[in-house]
Amino acid sequence: MAIHTRLAGRSTRQRPLLWQKLFPEGWGTVLRWFAMVILLGWAAFSLFPLYWTVITSFKPPADIAAFRPTLIITRFTLENYIRFLKGIGISNAPVGRWFHNSLVVTAATTIGTLLVCSWAGYAFARKQFWGRDLLFWSLIFTTLIPGFTTIAPLYVLTHDWGLHDTYWVLILPAMASPFGVFLVRQFVVSLPEELFAAAKVDGASEFQLWSLIALPLSRPVLGTLGIFTLIGAWNDFLWPTLVLNKTRMFTLLAGASLLMYQFQGSGPNYGLSMAVSVLMSIVPVVGFIIMQRQMVRGLTIGALKG
Repeated sequence: MAIHTRLAGRSTRQRPLLWQKLFPEGWGTVLRWFAMVILLGWAAFSLFPLYWTVITSFKPPADIAAFRPTLIITRFTLENYIRFLKGIGISNAPVGRWFHNSLVVTAATTIGTLLVCSWAGYAFARKQFWGRDLLFWSLIFTTLIPGFTTIAPLYVLTHDWGLHDTYWVLILPAMASPFGVFLVRQFVVSLPEELFAAAKVDGASEFQLWSLIALPLSRPVLGTLGIFTLIGAWNDFLWPTLVLNKTRMFTLLAGASLLMYQFQGSGPNYGLSMAVSVLMSIVPVVGFIIMQRQMVRGLTIGALKG
């Protein structure tokens, strides 16, 4: 055993000083550095499309159409953004109005979805009524149905109700979120029953139980649902293009499709397309920054509970 100890000490002393500083734990440190390099390479590979979109949006058309495109901006320009904001390609394109419509629809859809899902989730979790479980699982079963199969009947229904070319045709269908109801219900079920029992003893009504106990404690899951709803409503393209006919009622993405796919010369205007992509990403990024703390708590809260 003494021989092994002397050999281990000799091998440690024979290691170069630089090796000991860079890799104090030997091959374990080497493997960690190798894993870090792999992760950084994968992150760079994943972020490259975003980088390409941003730099292309600030390039003039001549540089974009070059035979050998560059990975850096050689000539900086705001021409693509200016052309989009001015509505180049369509006479008097109301880009400002499109942006306003998107903000209104996204805000109303997000708030409405959170209210409806919190109400329904609380009812399914805390109220006892006939057919509750059957109704809940029937609602969850609808998540298995592909969304494209409901577009035609939903289109006919909203048309018969006279909702086309209004904000309501974009807001009301999006507020019906079975996934959101399931998410909130599962969270409210996990809340301590003693909180609601004590509030009932003090004479709290059902509305107070929801607004003063269930709603504040559900902020993590509501933050997660809110950011998903915001991104989905802001980036929705197919449904607005089907139910909106008046140009002034278009959302930003639906209206931008009229501009960025205008064929000019030999092909589409890629610089305009990239500028629109960058502008469309601002609101989701800001929403994520605002609600990221609640979102992270909502995603990890299941792992923290026994």
